[in-house]
Amino acid sequence: MNDLGKAFSSFFKDPRWFSKSAIASLWMLLCLVGIGIPVFVGYLVQVTQRVMRQETPVLPGWNGIGRKFVIGIKFCVAYIIYLLPMAILFIPVVGLAVIGAANGESETIPVIMSIYLFGVTLLMIPYGLALNLVTPILLFRFAERERISDAVDVVRVVRLFGDNWQNTLIVALISIGVQSLAPAGILIFLIGIFFTMFYAYVVSAHLGGLLYLAAQNPEPGT
Repeated sequence: MNDLGKAFSSFFKDPRWFSKSAIASLWMLLCLVGIGIPVFVGYLVQVTQRVMRQETPVLPGWNGIGRKFVIGIKFCVAYIIYLLPMAILFIPVVGLAVIGAANGESETIPVIMSIYLFGVTLLMIPYGLALNLVTPILLFRFAERERISDAVDVVRVVRLFGDNWQNTLIVALISIGVQSLAPAGILIFLIGIFFTMFYAYVVSAHLGGLLYLAAQNPEPGT
């Protein structure tokens, strides 16, 4: 896949990158209480869309907050649908806790819960890894037409992964890597962590757009 370097450099080629980052930091502060999450997610989807359309600068402006909010809510709903299987697996834990409290059980129920939680963990780890792996595909699938149904079309997502697994793996690993380094910004006081996290998420969103372009124009022999 070409142009991977642009995912890291295009951020700073925007003449207004500093002011856009400052505004992004304010929205990320609001994310801590949940209010800013849809707007911030919507912004990242727009980054992916701009890369898919090969528009410059890659960073959108912070106008049209209502539009960003709607886009972000829709993508969050799509992602939550993928998280539902893991949430459902925890329902029996609540049931066992209620039964144990009602019966005053102090030995058997905790043992059953421990065994069950261990089994759930064994299922959650590979599922979580698989979800992280295909998230770039979910992102560009949604960004293309902004339809929840496109992102949750599991058959199409799996097919796209099968056709582009090498590029998807590269994008996923780079995204995970750059996001894991983002907290280093805390060394530059609190505002530093917001900047590095914003940069990391923009890079990941950019990579999603590049993955879409690679899927549309596969290299010979792949």
